[in-house]
Amino acid sequence: MNGWVDPDLDDNKATLVTYRNSVHSGNCALRLMNDERTSMVSSETFNVTTYDSLKVTFWYKPRRMTASSEEFYLYISKNGEDFALEHTWSSDGRLDSTEFTDSIYQEGIVDNIAVMDASDVRIRFICNGDNDKDRVFIDDVAMEAM
Repeated sequence: MNGWVDPDLDDNKATLVTYRNSVHSGNCALRLMNDERTSMVSSETFNVTTYDSLKVTFWYKPRRMTASSEEFYLYISKNGEDFALEHTWSSDGRLDSTEFTDSIYQEGIVDNIAVMDASDVRIRFICNGDNDKDRVFIDDVAMEAM
């Protein structure tokens, strides 16, 4: 999937889509959909041993994610395997989260992610809706090591 890995390819909960109204720019976007935390994609591994911090920017569009319990997450792995929560986006902007607006593309920026002494950095997006029609589209993902 263009450098992204879906750990459970059989469930089709994470996929590339080409629908015009679901893509921010270019030809495709990642679509995560689920009513559990199993809808996820992970990046390939990047070696950032000569850098101290990481900045992740991307565009996202939640769809039908309007309940207070619905959110999506950015996780970071510094060893290529163990992931830790880095940021949460939710419809109501709960504590430690960024509020989002349903059905509109918005820019996500998470910076100053400490990656000192990290050799195998990966990022992971996870969608957590309350039914199988909840989804988030993710496009134009960029990582910058500093």
